[in-house]
Amino acid sequence: FTPHWIYCAMATESPSLLQLKEGLLLSFKECSERGLTYSANWAIELASSIETEQLPSIPEIERSPLFQSEYTQFCLGKSLYDLHEFKRAAYVLQNCKSNEAFFLRSYSTFLAGEKMKEDSLVDVIGPDHDGSIKNTELLSLKRDLAKREIDNQLDGYGYYLYGVVLRELEAVDEARKMLLRATHLSPLLWSAWKELGKLCEDREMLYSLDVPQHWLRDFFLAEASLELQLMDDSLAYYSNLSLVGFGASSYVNSQLAVVHYHKKDFAESETMFECVRKLDPYKITSLDIYSNVLFVMEKLPELSRLAQEVVKVEKYCSESCIVLGNFYGLHGDHEKAIVYFRRAVRLNRHDHSAWVLLGHEYMELRNCTMAIEAYCKGIEINKNDFRGYYGLGNAYEILKMPYFALHYFRQAHKLKQVSHTTTHTKHQHCSLSVHISDPQILESSSLWATATISLDSTKKQRSAI
Repeated sequence: FTPHWIYCAMATESPSLLQLKEGLLLSFKECSERGLTYSANWAIELASSIETEQLPSIPEIERSPLFQSEYTQFCLGKSLYDLHEFKRAAYVLQNCKSNEAFFLRSYSTFLAGEKMKEDSLVDVIGPDHDGSIKNTELLSLKRDLAKREIDNQLDGYGYYLYGVVLRELEAVDEARKMLLRATHLSPLLWSAWKELGKLCEDREMLYSLDVPQHWLRDFFLAEASLELQLMDDSLAYYSNLSLVGFGASSYVNSQLAVVHYHKKDFAESETMFECVRKLDPYKITSLDIYSNVLFVMEKLPELSRLAQEVVKVEKYCSESCIVLGNFYGLHGDHEKAIVYFRRAVRLNRHDHSAWVLLGHEYMELRNCTMAIEAYCKGIEINKNDFRGYYGLGNAYEILKMPYFALHYFRQAHKLKQVSHTTTHTKHQHCSLSVHISDPQILESSSLWATATISLDSTKKQRSAI
């Protein structure tokens, strides 16, 4: 089912493709000078995919007299930021007052704290990773941002950073308000939209947000729907965006491939990923999902070829490590697969999918303790992904703890339709119901079907993803 309002989302202001391109180029410049490399890359990739007539002129950013007076010092701070000397960059910008310099100084301070936090984590799993190690700069940043907000001196980028800081301090409601403010003041700042989407707990919250009626809203709703596992909604949005001028975008096509993967249309997902690779053969982003597709389809030669290619492009990034982990997992070398999945989560601790896959490999070796830790970390990062709950259910069933298993199967059931979570019950080895003596517990949960799900191979687990 596709809600009618999905197709009405573009019925707001519809700028021309030329205006879209000009806005994205302007966003690229603003994000680049503030060190927001992800948003800058996102904007310029979209801009380059728009086929339109030549721009009459290159968009220029309006500069305040205050920024012009601080420009030399700002450039020094930016050069240090680019060298990842974050503390030094913050130091040389400490006396600057413009919005641009204030953001770069604050963001450099935030990243310096993040780097110190990462350096303090000895290992990816175990007592060092219990969440007690925090960014020590958060409280001082919160004070600085709050003072600037009271003085009415925060721009959209400042509100974005304020939202990120509050999110890290677990003040989720306040963070959501700040990120909403950021989208209104700087509607082309993709990072603000993306962080806002991560804070949406369900469909009702997503569609009740007072976001600006801007064309970027459709990208936000598409990605947030994907994050919330609302695959039909996400597919409709991305399909519509592909039709209205972004059909050549590697980002949009990659997202469509990811949606088809989650909808279990693996053949279509594989086709779309191949199209993306022809458009952008050195693009690493989302190839980890492509490797999941090949794993489920048991295409070992194709997965082997993909693993060899990503190693040549960028061996030490989380996506490449996941590709290699999937290759070794499908090859049956689970210990080596674990090595690469651990490396993936070490490189990107916030990749919930990598944690889940790591849990699957531990389950292959019947190491339930480590699998549970990995699944729990995946759930902590993304509580909307049912795979972690499903994996925990399997682990606790192996440990002969049927009540715990049933609890997590129930959580998985809530996040995914029963028809998706029980697709491979024909492969079952045993049934939880034989371990639970009270039938009322099962009956009241309405999960007779889910309760019979048991441990299967990694391949079958992922085929239910």
